[in-house]
Formats: sequence, C-alpha cells, structure tokens
Amino acid sequence: MRCLFVTNHCITDPTAGAMRSLRTMAKWLSEDGHPCRIVTTARFGSPVPFTIDEHLQTAADRAPEPIHQARGRRTQPRVPIVRYATEDVPVSLLMTRHNDERRPSRDESAQFVALVRQALDEFTPSLVVACNGHPMIRAAMADARSRGAKTVFALRGYGYDDRRYFDHVNGVLTCSRFLTESYRRLIGIDSTPIPPPLDWASIAAPMESRGFVTFVHPAPHKGLFHFARLAAMLGARRPDIPVLVVGSGHSAGALNGIPGIDFSHSPHIVAAPAVASPADYLALTRLLLVPSVFDEPFGRVAAEAMVNGIPPIVSDRGGLPEVVGGDLASGGGGRVLPLPAWLNVAATRPPAEPEVEPWFAAVCALWDDAALYERTAAAGRRIASELYAEEVLKAAHLEFFHAVAGR
Repeated sequence: MRCLFVTNHCITDPTAGAMRSLRTMAKWLSEDGHPCRIVTTARFGSPVPFTIDEHLQTAADRAPEPIHQARGRRTQPRVPIVRYATEDVPVSLLMTRHNDERRPSRDESAQFVALVRQALDEFTPSLVVACNGHPMIRAAMADARSRGAKTVFALRGYGYDDRRYFDHVNGVLTCSRFLTESYRRLIGIDSTPIPPPLDWASIAAPMESRGFVTFVHPAPHKGLFHFARLAAMLGARRPDIPVLVVGSGHSAGALNGIPGIDFSHSPHIVAAPAVASPADYLALTRLLLVPSVFDEPFGRVAAEAMVNGIPPIVSDRGGLPEVVGGDLASGGGGRVLPLPAWLNVAATRPPAEPEVEPWFAAVCALWDDAALYERTAAAGRRIASELYAEEVLKAAHLEFFHAVAGR
C-alpha cells in the first residue's frame, strides 16, 4: 500500500491538532512498511510570529532541498515548492502565504492541484488521505479516484453538511463517536470513529512544576466567558490557586475587555502565548479546564492531560464526555460538568456566580483534597491507556486504512 496525504493546511503546523494527527498517521503507515508522501501548503491555522523559512528549520527532519517551481498557468507567477521531510516522510510544500487567513488564490489552487497530479503520476499511490474541504482538495480526491486509488476523508469538524464533499470518497474517518453520529443524523453519511493519534513522546511532560489551573485557547467557543467568571471567583475567594491562560494567534488579549470583569489587578492569572508542543504547558498544569460551549468534535487537550495524569474538568458539550470516559463518579477519568443552557457561541457576557459555582467547587475540591486528586489522576491514566495508547490507536488506524484500500 502506497499512501499520499493531501491537505491545504501546513502539515507541520505545531498548533493544529488535525495536522498533528495526519503526521502521526503517515508516520505509523511508514513504520508499518507502507511508503508515504505528503502534499501541503504553507498556510497556518492562525497567525504565527515566524516566517515559513524559520519554521522549516525546526520542523524538517533534514534541511529542505533547493526550491523548485510549481507547475501552473504560464500567464501567472509560479509559486515555489519546498521539499523536506517530517517523521521521515517526504513533503512537497507549496509556498502559499502562510500568515494570510484568505484562501489560496485561484492560481495557487491550480498549482496545488497540478502538484497533487504530479505526485499521483510519479508516486502512484493506492490510497489518498485528504483533510479539509477546499475545492482543490475535492479535485485532488477526484483525480485520485480517476487513477484507481482509494480515498479517505479525515473529517475533524463541522461544516461538511453537503454530500458533495463526499462524492469521491471511499472511506470517512472521524475522531469520535459523537461526530460520526452527528453526520449520520445530518446527511446520512457512514463513517468510522477512531480517536485521533496521540504521540505520547511529544505529550509527556515532567511533573516537578505542575502548579496551575490551565485554560487553553481563550476564545468564546472554547468557553472564554465561563472561564472569565470562574477566574474572577478564584481571584476573589481563592487567590492561592494560580491560573495559567495559554493563548493563540487569534485569542491573545481575549480576557481584556470582557464586560463586568476587570483582570488588570489579578496576580493569580498568568498569560502565555501559544506553544509548539502541548508538553510545554502541561508541564505547568495541575488541573485542566475545558469549558467549551460548542459541541466539541473530540477535545484533544483533555486526552493529552489524562495521558499525563492531569485531571481535566470538561463541559458536557459534544464529544468531551466521551473523551474522558465520563465523570469520575461513573468510572471516568475527569469531571464532567454542565454549563448554563443559554451559554453558547453567540453569548457575549459571563454567567453569574451561582451558575459557575459547581466549577468553582470542583476546582477547589481537586486542589485541596490530595486523595481525590490522586484517584482522579489514576482514573485518567487508566482511560488514556485503554483508549489512547499508541499501540491501540496505531492498530485501529492501520486496520481502517487496509480495509479502505482493499475495497
């Protein structure tokens, strides 16, 4: 089996969970004796403070080869190609604008499709794994099918409620049972749910400095307003519990300007920029908060916390209860707590204190009760070993890819 991975999002973007998943899939297939290639662009999911050249110096397994010119329309400038390797898998990267949130131009899209066709002709894959819904990804899958290859669409989120996205797809891979059932109800698409690959070596964090309650990606859909009220309550009633906020390119400064809450004099809150590896902030984390107000397709940060024995406190939205295996009281690996029913992505204000009180009580209980903390941490490690161990996920992914390729 020869496998080609195709995505219009930079495959080595360190902050994108979906890209980390694709890289690990390619690594596992390669380790199992299946040659792999990757075709990608230079676009990042959020603005980053480095150039693509600086990124490649750290992301590539070896120095990139000399720049080549992409095939494209002769009347338009040709976008260069960089060839390098990640996880020992060769990568062809079209040098699109990496910090530009706009989609690739029509000419860049044509050159990307031409680059995929070149890979199909020269590498002759039997399986093509694609991610994201850009028209050029759909064109790539159509080209692959026309050459006799089987195709897999890695479905990691929402917005694919038109069956035309799946016209040239042999198999659909989701990251949770929740997402599989959502699309089955929505458009009748059958898919296979497998938790996303977790590279334990890149997740494992030391324990010596774990001293914060951590909230990652302070954006409204991730529960920013709920967290803001909780952080204010901790500052007023438990200033001994320090809080770490790990931002992103989109969410930097999001805590400033929330109506009714002033964090200008909150020494218990420490802000940090986005980091290259989850281990960087997990090394500082004693408890993890995941108060997402939308239906999370999975909730990777909660799984990564449990791998490290860090208790996650998650909302009951979407796939989060599935990720942690349910509440500790029912044998799960974390605390699953409700949010106010009105609190959704359209909300523009924090909840009132009584509405957040269960979260405040859960944080304080886990912070103060060493025995409760250890029981929760142990349950999380057990769930992580059962559901997210590398050998378990690798076997499940390989079985799925072989099944699709053999159809």
